[in-house]
Amino acid sequence: MTNYTVAVLEDSLHILEILNTCPDGLTLADLTTATGFVKNKVFRILYTLEKHHIVQRNEVGFYQLGYRLLELSNNVQIDTLLIDISRPVMKDLVRNSSESVFLGVVNGRDAVCIAAEESPQSIRLFAQVGRRTALHSGGVPKVLLAFMSDKEQKQFLNEYFTDNVQILSTGLTRPMLIQQIAEIQAQGYAIIIDELDLGAHSIAAPIRNQSGEVVAAISIAGPSNRFPEERIKYYVQLIIEASDQISAELGYSVPQPNSNGVLHSI
Repeated sequence: MTNYTVAVLEDSLHILEILNTCPDGLTLADLTTATGFVKNKVFRILYTLEKHHIVQRNEVGFYQLGYRLLELSNNVQIDTLLIDISRPVMKDLVRNSSESVFLGVVNGRDAVCIAAEESPQSIRLFAQVGRRTALHSGGVPKVLLAFMSDKEQKQFLNEYFTDNVQILSTGLTRPMLIQQIAEIQAQGYAIIIDELDLGAHSIAAPIRNQSGEVVAAISIAGPSNRFPEERIKYYVQLIIEASDQISAELGYSVPQPNSNGVLHSI
């Protein structure tokens, strides 16, 4: 079997595993002894890990695991919590729509499907967890793009679009995408046809965390022949209710107008 492992990365992970067993930290000499590596190799690995805050030195010069690992683990915990909260809601959506349901988050310049529930029907959209999609195409991706910060949106548009040049073979231009973003923001959901999958509909809505930040999006998707106008209206209602329920369980309070028409949270 071909060995695709990277030796220095394996050595780095070995050092991290040793540090994980010693919360008070270890010296360079301790780690050299524990690993059996030459001192210069251990120093270079530690220097690189420290540069990226994966390890840190305490006040007496001992190496310990760094705060960057806490940030990374926190992101994993957030995604795990999101999936755990969303799963029963997604199952209810499948029961009520008989279509596939997808949950996605932003990762770099892409949307990534982190959970899915497949339609029970024989002809359906394949629920592929881990699928990466550019943010300008599809229900979940466009919702995530629409509710990014203005700065992040501008960076994405500048990277992928010039003023009126169509992107690849989609026929989508920057002005068209900007208009779509505005519409999604105004109505609070997206209805997408024939983008990620030819002959498919996707209806998606944003999911917010406690601070109101959009952290994910959820969609109902399936073959277009099963999405007549009356069903689309029903699915829009379903997806909004589902996104609101997940958002509420993440701690988001939907702003409500008081008697004077002023918004306040409940």
